[in-house]
Amino acid sequence: MKRNTVEPSPAITLPISRRERKHRATRQAIFQTAIRMFSEQGFDVPTIDEIAAAADIGKGTFYNYFASKEEILVAFMVDVEAKVVKRLARFAEAHGSLEKILCDYVRYQFRLKRPYFAFVQVFLATLILHAQQMENHIIQMQEHIDPPLHALFTRLKERNLIKASADVQVLTDNFKYIHFGASCVWAMTGPSTEAATKAFSMQIAPFIKSIERKIP
Repeated sequence: MKRNTVEPSPAITLPISRRERKHRATRQAIFQTAIRMFSEQGFDVPTIDEIAAAADIGKGTFYNYFASKEEILVAFMVDVEAKVVKRLARFAEAHGSLEKILCDYVRYQFRLKRPYFAFVQVFLATLILHAQQMENHIIQMQEHIDPPLHALFTRLKERNLIKASADVQVLTDNFKYIHFGASCVWAMTGPSTEAATKAFSMQIAPFIKSIERKIP
């Protein structure tokens, strides 16, 4: 006897309201204005009053979207990681060696950040010079950075590219340290990613050797 099946309804995309469009546009204006000012003047110089004036909004409106200047740094990382997540499956299922997959993953992140190179220089300097002040915000960033890496390393373990005994959180933490080092090289050597990618490849080699599953 043939069973009746119910086809799932297609997802319905509701139109964005005028109010929501205005909300997004205002937030983006603040975000882009702050990034431009940080890129030109550094993080410490522009005040919230000056950012609000440059974005043609009131100071109160700024606080409706961001609680502080530091939150704009967090928002930048959140935006980058959201784009990484969209491409995550491609890296997780990619052919080639473990080294190639991880290097391609980092190259993609460099490509995303390259249009904001001057801002990334300020961003990294702020994280290093104001580490204590930024502690809570750095924790917020990790909440967005870690999940994609967890998913990537979990899938690479399932594909037997990484030892089954490897701890995903340890993999994530070690990878972040290496990536951060390569990012600092990039910030010091210029928008071209060649030197940074080479530095990453050199630093990642011992890491890969320790976690890569050897096929008999």
